[in-house]
Parts: sequence; C-alpha cells; structure tokens
Amino acid sequence: MPPTLFGNQSAGFSPSGAEPVRIEYVTQQGLGAIAITNFLLNLITLSFYRFWAKTRVRRHIWSSVQVNGEPVEYTGTGKELFFGFVIIMAVVFLPLALIATGLAAYFGPESAALVAFQLFIGLALVTLYGFAIYRARRYRLSRTVWRGIRGALPGSALSYSGKYFGSLLLGPMTLGWSTPAMNLILAEHITNDMRFGNMPFSFSGRSGPLYARYALCWFGTVFAYLVIVGVAIALFYSGVFDGLQKALDAISNQNAASSGSESGVVLSIFAGLIVAYLLYVAIRSTIWSFYTARELNVFAQYTRFSGASFEFNATAWSLITLWLGNMALIIFTLGIAQPFVEQRVMRYFVERLSVNGAIDFASVQQSKVQLDKRGEGLIDALDLDAF
Repeated sequence: MPPTLFGNQSAGFSPSGAEPVRIEYVTQQGLGAIAITNFLLNLITLSFYRFWAKTRVRRHIWSSVQVNGEPVEYTGTGKELFFGFVIIMAVVFLPLALIATGLAAYFGPESAALVAFQLFIGLALVTLYGFAIYRARRYRLSRTVWRGIRGALPGSALSYSGKYFGSLLLGPMTLGWSTPAMNLILAEHITNDMRFGNMPFSFSGRSGPLYARYALCWFGTVFAYLVIVGVAIALFYSGVFDGLQKALDAISNQNAASSGSESGVVLSIFAGLIVAYLLYVAIRSTIWSFYTARELNVFAQYTRFSGASFEFNATAWSLITLWLGNMALIIFTLGIAQPFVEQRVMRYFVERLSVNGAIDFASVQQSKVQLDKRGEGLIDALDLDAF
C-alpha cells in the first residue's frame, strides 16, 4: 500500500502551492452486508465469486480513507482479478501439472525423475514469491486513485524477486541475522519504485538502528525456547503427565490393557508437545512484535514524498491486540468477518502514520505508466495474500 494512504495528521512549514496533509479513516456503514453476501455467494459458487468479493471489500475500505477530506478510490475490477488468475493457471500451473502427470505415467509415481521435477517445481515457486508480491503491489497502486491521479510501480518485478529470493536463502544461513538488512533492501527497492502520478517516493536509511532490537528479540526467543523445553522435561519427570495418561486411558476404556497404557503414554506426550508448541508460538509472536514495531517505525522515517516525511507509531502491544482481534474475528465467525479484519489492518496504519510537511499536489501530473489489465493472479494462485 502507498504510504500516502496512511496517516492522521501533518505538521511543518507549508511552501507556496503546497498543502498540509490530513489523512484519516472514516468508518462507513455497509461492510457487514458485504461480508455476509460475499460469504453466501462464495459458498454458492464454490469460491468462484471471490475475485468480485475481494473487489467489493477493497472499494469499501479504500473509500473510507480520506486525504484532506477527499476519499481514495479503488478502481480495480473482479474481472481483472479473475482473468489474471486464469492466465497464471493456464500459463504456469497447468503446464507444470501436465508435465508432472506425464512423468508419473511414464516413469512411475515414485520415480527419481518425478521427484526431481517436484523439487524443481518447489524451488521455482519459491523464486516466484517476490515476483508475485511486486506484481500485486503494482496492480493495487495502479488502481488506487485520489483526485483523479493514480499510483504506479514501474520498476522491475524480476529484480525485486531476485532480492526477495536472496533474503529467503540468507535467513537460514545466517540464523536470521540477515533479516533487518534484507528487509531494508526490499523496502528500499519497492518504495523507490513507487509513484503517485509522476512524482516518486524515496527511501534511504541504514539497517544498523534495527539490530539492537533484533538482538534482544533473537536472544529472547532462544531463551524462551530453552525455558519451555526445560519446563516440559521437568513436568515429564515429575509425573504430571501420568495423570494425563490415566485420563486418556479412562476415556478410551483401555485401563486394563497394556497396549492401552502404552497408547496413553504416546497420547500424553503428543498432547504435551502440542501445548508446548502453541505456548512457544504465542511467546515467540509476542517477543517479535517488539521488533516488528521498531521496523515499521524506522522504515516510515526513512520514507519521503515531495518534501514530506513520515512517522509511524507502532507498539508491540498494539500489534499483539490487532493480531489477537483479527484471529478472534476469523475463528468465531468461521471466516465470514474477513472484511472486518482487512478494515482493522487498514485503519491501524491510517491512524498511526503521520505526515510531516506539505505537498504541492497541484504539480502532480497523471502517471503515464501503462495500466496492466491482468490483475494479480500469481499472488492469488500462490495463496500469499488475502488483501
């Protein structure tokens, strides 16, 4: 999303012809009706309607964002998203499926040739992640309009994809320590390519200010992991799991059988591992919220647009409550409230990003970048994004 769509206030000296920027999220009625009708139509059409459903939600949410009192428009269509998906399936996934089927039929389902091709497909799809993200951002920017001026992303998706794939490789190789530097490189690449009309955004900064927070979160995660493992071992040897074993044996009516006792031990250990894993995920997510908040705030400071600068006010607690609220909405409504999840995310960024300075919007001319009619089919096919 373009940074100009997020924020809640502006400050600073306004040069001649420039105007301060006031950006706010104005909640509108009707999203509940959209959520229910989208759910019913997706159910009836076996999710075929999802392209039009996504478009309806975006139009509602985009129009709730107001810049200096004027709403932002989303001009994308469901037909564009649908045909983009069809093209990707026909050009990429269908040929791969046919080749895999042919190899299985000719060499056998467990042949080395088929395994090698499946590994190739997996690697190829991973290399497409960055390409899909960039193309989706390009499409959404080109369909984001304010005062008749649209956004653009005219850079190279292939170049961004190479950097993104490099970040995926370096992460495990460096035990995650390349993450701040690579995230900055990716943010710099995509932000410097962004345009509002013919006016570019700029991004410049260092990853150094991120590493102190990253180190705290990294070592905090290791410490949390060791503590959870230690507690699990202590509970196991203290006999706590014996009670769980007996309860499971009673439920399965296997108290008298030796085999039942053994299955109870297995189930109790398995249940304990699940609980330990869920606890670890919760603690890890909480710890890394502190780094995510820091990264959002720093990256906003590194961004400029026509003399204006940005400030973001993310906190770990606000990210945690945002995530918990979104999870609750999805779980307790069986996914029907997904549009409200997207609204909460948009409103979060709008309310926490401030614009400092003034912008001469009158000097911005319409983008001459050609519109892409193919939608964002790749990111939908890879199931990388729901917004």
